Amino acid sequence: MPATSQESAMGIDPSRIAGVNAHETAFLYEEIFVRRAYLPDGMTLPPDAVVFDVGANIGLYSLFARTVCPDATIHAFEPLPPVFEKLERNMAAYGVPAKLHRCALSDTDGEADFTFYPGYTTMSARSSHAATEADREFIKRQVLDKPAAAELGEDVELLDEMLAFQFREVPYVCPTRRLSDVIAREGVDRVDMLKVDVQRAEAEVLRGVDEAHWPLIRRIALEVHDEPGTATEGRLEVLCAELRDRGFAVAPLGDDGLVESGRYSVFASRRP
Repeated sequence: MPATSQESAMGIDPSRIAGVNAHETAFLYEEIFVRRAYLPDGMTLPPDAVVFDVGANIGLYSLFARTVCPDATIHAFEPLPPVFEKLERNMAAYGVPAKLHRCALSDTDGEADFTFYPGYTTMSARSSHAATEADREFIKRQVLDKPAAAELGEDVELLDEMLAFQFREVPYVCPTRRLSDVIAREGVDRVDMLKVDVQRAEAEVLRGVDEAHWPLIRRIALEVHDEPGTATEGRLEVLCAELRDRGFAVAPLGDDGLVESGRYSVFASRRP
């Protein structure tokens, strides 16, 4: 099969990525490789970067990091077995010697209940943070906002049925680890990029960093949930203030089309 122009440009052919759902794989490729959502303009990685991909899903960010930094050392974290299997396949297919951790990062070492959505794996979450109805409505709004939505007509009810099926709740019990425990066990002496996208569990991930290890973290790309009327309300201001207090410069927030849903992209770099 001939290489696509995308493959020629980035070394990755999205049609050859092992994914759970084709629509998610296409979205993740666009988000990570084309829009560079987790490495914005002005933020670069050193030649031998150590990257922690927290909430790795099928591994597109790990592949991206390896593409822009061929000598990168990558630790990828994904707790859900059906998704972790795709992560393993993608790292093997592209020869990425990443350290794969089948666990979630949190502020405790143990186990936790997770809610897996087979049709929208990226929305899967720790059960205590799952918001099935809200996330289903978020996806529905995205679909209806597209120009092609006018063609649905009376088929909106079919969309509801499809989304109800895609967001059916499948329970899993998955291991959790503290980021500092991983740093200590793996002998990591720096984290050049900490990418975190974990569906409302971002605060727990950061609470799993001991004071002694914060100076090792140099850059952070973080999805923050700050949803009015929920337990996450006010989180954006709190987490940004904490990062500044820890010596990070927090970049101005851009509107990536998710702000109205209470999802924000935060980028932080340690000040010299």
